[in-house]
Amino acid sequence: MRNGRTLGQRLSLPWVWPLTFALPFLVVFALTRFNYPIYGDEVTFYPITLQFGAHALPPLKLLQSYEQLQTPLTFIVFGLLGRVVGSDIWKFRAGIAFLSYLTLLLFFRLCRLSCHGSIAWLPIYATAALAFSPYYFGASLYYYTDIPCLFALMLALSFYLSNRPLAGAIASGAALLTRQLSLFLPAAYALTALPKQRPAWRNLKRAAVSILPFAMLLPLIVLWRGLTPQNSLQGMVRKVGAFHPEFVNYLVLAAGAYSLPLALPRAREIFQRQRLVVAGLLTPLFWLAQPRPNPEALSPVKTLGYLDVVLSRTFGDNKTIPYFLLWLLGCLILCEVFSIERQEPERFVRFAIAGFFVMHLFARTVWDKYLLLVLPLIFLSLVRGHARSMGFASASRKQ
Repeated sequence: MRNGRTLGQRLSLPWVWPLTFALPFLVVFALTRFNYPIYGDEVTFYPITLQFGAHALPPLKLLQSYEQLQTPLTFIVFGLLGRVVGSDIWKFRAGIAFLSYLTLLLFFRLCRLSCHGSIAWLPIYATAALAFSPYYFGASLYYYTDIPCLFALMLALSFYLSNRPLAGAIASGAALLTRQLSLFLPAAYALTALPKQRPAWRNLKRAAVSILPFAMLLPLIVLWRGLTPQNSLQGMVRKVGAFHPEFVNYLVLAAGAYSLPLALPRAREIFQRQRLVVAGLLTPLFWLAQPRPNPEALSPVKTLGYLDVVLSRTFGDNKTIPYFLLWLLGCLILCEVFSIERQEPERFVRFAIAGFFVMHLFARTVWDKYLLLVLPLIFLSLVRGHARSMGFASASRKQ
């Protein structure tokens, strides 16, 4: 007599989790058909996309001066999509939701490889933590550029970690052409391409691959004579200072809050005495550059995102101590992440996470939604650490 499958065996079937990750999107589509009022950045993104969609090839004038500060790949691709299937905004939102679903699948696969397929619950838990992080699902249901950029970054990360650097470079270039904030990933790979003890031709080949993403962005830099289109927003950017350590401190404290689901299983390692000492020694960095609202020239909104809204409603103007405690937590989690990555054969993920925070020293504004681009890397590192502590070798570098 045949035995029925156990619950664990059923949950390990290859189709179960891909279908599960699709369910929230299918439910929203069934209830709304993605047909709800235009919201937030859609107010500008949608008309710009229609402008690009009016041409099979975007004219240079439009590329040079469209009214946004970010790179145009999303607008170009969805504009072309609109020429084929129609330009109703619900269709663009459906495209974003589909890319979001694919992003979750890529992240889930990376986590499973890191666990060598031996800790069934951890990749599921990590993917759910990413999907239900404060901004992910919301950004997946509107025509925003966060998800296309994150999809390209996850694709690049998958290629880089599976030793396919050319494909990774092309995907990194696509991310750069979607949002300049993705600079940290190709820059991290370029740092790993610094000469090692290997034949000169291999150094040259790797160097060429490492600069490819920046070469893909170069024509736009030449056209714009800078890093953003020539439009009315450029003048506002010039009014903002060029160095913002307070932005980094806010992102560190927000990372502490948003990384908690993956940090909890490693609480014993994170709160080691030596880590607490290191965090204590770093505290002057917080007090010298405390988080504050974005410059009014670029953002009339006084809050810095959902986390800041919650803290403001809870503590009013007395947010300094909660900020500081979350900043300490963020420092401890990031110390653990860097400790985990030091034991990995590649330096790439460690450089990418560090590069994300360093890059924001020179950002125009800060918003905790920006963490969407780096949270998957932080989560992946914590998954690696937990898998290793349970006695499983990391297998994220596919041969």
